[in-house]
Amino acid sequence: MKHFNASYTLLALILLLWAGCKSDPDSKDKDVIFSLSRPLNEAVIQLDAEPDRLNIPLSTSAFARLVSNAIFQNLLSIDPESLEIIPQLAISRPKTTPITEGPYAGGMAYTFEIHNQAIWDNGSPVTAEDFIFTMKAALNPQVPAPAYRAYLSFIKDIQVDADNPRLFTVLTDQKYIIGEEAIGSALPIMPAYHYDPDGLLKDIPLTSLTDETKAKELAATDERLAQFATLFTSPKYSREKDGISGSGPYRFESWETGQRIIVSKKENYWAEELMEEYPALAGYPDKIVFRPIPDPNAAITALKDGQIDAMANIPPNDFRDLEKNEFTAERYNLYSPPLLGNTFIYVNTRIPKLSDKRVRKALAYAIDVEEIISTVYNGLGSPYASPVHPSFPYYNNDLQPIPYDPEKARQLLEEAGWTDTDNNGIVDKVINGKKEELSLNYKVIAGRDNLQNVALLIQESAKRAGIDIQIEAKEFAVLADDFKRRDYELVPWGKTIQPTLWEPKQDFHSEGDDRTGFASAESDALIDKIQITLDEQERNKLYMQLQAMLYDEMPLIYLLVPTSRIAIHKRFEARPSPIYPGYSPSQMKLRKK
Repeated sequence: MKHFNASYTLLALILLLWAGCKSDPDSKDKDVIFSLSRPLNEAVIQLDAEPDRLNIPLSTSAFARLVSNAIFQNLLSIDPESLEIIPQLAISRPKTTPITEGPYAGGMAYTFEIHNQAIWDNGSPVTAEDFIFTMKAALNPQVPAPAYRAYLSFIKDIQVDADNPRLFTVLTDQKYIIGEEAIGSALPIMPAYHYDPDGLLKDIPLTSLTDETKAKELAATDERLAQFATLFTSPKYSREKDGISGSGPYRFESWETGQRIIVSKKENYWAEELMEEYPALAGYPDKIVFRPIPDPNAAITALKDGQIDAMANIPPNDFRDLEKNEFTAERYNLYSPPLLGNTFIYVNTRIPKLSDKRVRKALAYAIDVEEIISTVYNGLGSPYASPVHPSFPYYNNDLQPIPYDPEKARQLLEEAGWTDTDNNGIVDKVINGKKEELSLNYKVIAGRDNLQNVALLIQESAKRAGIDIQIEAKEFAVLADDFKRRDYELVPWGKTIQPTLWEPKQDFHSEGDDRTGFASAESDALIDKIQITLDEQERNKLYMQLQAMLYDEMPLIYLLVPTSRIAIHKRFEARPSPIYPGYSPSQMKLRKK
């Protein structure tokens, strides 16, 4: 993966260009910066939406991950500036060895060692058995964690050193392009004593769950798996103080729905003496208060009142205004780093109206992306044409962003049998003996003005092509649940992109999440081949093919790659990053007065 260093070193250099405002404030500014009516070392973090739960194997929410990162820890992490893999719970990156014989010949062995100081909240050590438990929990077919099983399916067994319970080797049966990252950071390690108090999984061999066929058979015959799933998925382990526990620097204190989630720094945190050497272990604020404020106007008002200390995803027009506002200019650093992320529209290809790729392409031609970037994002974004970030070396530059062309859209619709037979401005077609208009439900998160404004622009531009867009606003948790159940037609979404190799299985493989219904035998075979192709040039060719296939089938309609817009209170030292949300709450370090 040497190409990553070059690609992300460039991003790191870009960061230096806008990081100049991190210099220490002068004495006059310090009086303003440190004049607060609340504790100085308490960080208040604004969230665009409330997490669904704080049990990571059960969630794919970026907001849940952001909060959970203060409570739980992974074996490995990503340095927010260099974007390289760094150790967290592990002492170092793993030792990797090809497996040349035995049942897993052709695979790899990854050897990790957990910090000797690492302990759980009850004082017991963090060991390999906790990692094994976490894998068992995620691989249990009764636990709804398909998104993570897609990343972990290559793991076959884990061997623990007989003399050191913190030293273990993960055995795989294939060479996986993101093997180190998947093992080390897909899921945080969870304490077995806490999440499986009755030891329901303890005597079930991991190998019974790493084999998919055996796992399904076991799930049908061994009631312990169902009993564990019922306990593990209960509200206790997702929302309640006594149910959420990890090895991280912060202890979960409370969750007031719609108001705040509070975590407090642990006394005698085990990694206190290691934080300088291992920055991924850091926890500097005494308390972190996460405030879900989905209404951007309310969030901006709270920022201007000094009620929050860090805010990401600031609406573009507001971001420009904050730069000119005297109060915020004196008290906040404003950053706009390049963002590893993108926004797009999920298209449910299982819906009869959207099963024809010509209709999906017509919809793409009926959306004026340039107007969206100019009007809603104040020019802070650029169009793109693939799930791969344009800064990556294997982005397929042969694929051009689809321009706004309502006539081309109508032409494609007509080819697919959609015409305006009653001259009401909306195309129609007979489906299963019944005439239906091309009216599509477009679900958006309630209270987000920018998403609503994008939806209105799409509604207006699509109508010129004969497509009726019906906007439905829902609370994030409700919309996310609809999405998981595939109860949608069109859903705008955004993804954070990790600085690792692209692993398309979760989104586009039939054994992954495949929420769009895109997967086919051909695409599955291509993705399977990508997963095991370690040669960079050959893998990049396969990446190009998959991007071209997705472009042709159009299960996603690509909107834009945005630029980050972040505000962080000047009393904190912070390390802005291209990784969403652009900073780490745990690593916000109080400046000296």
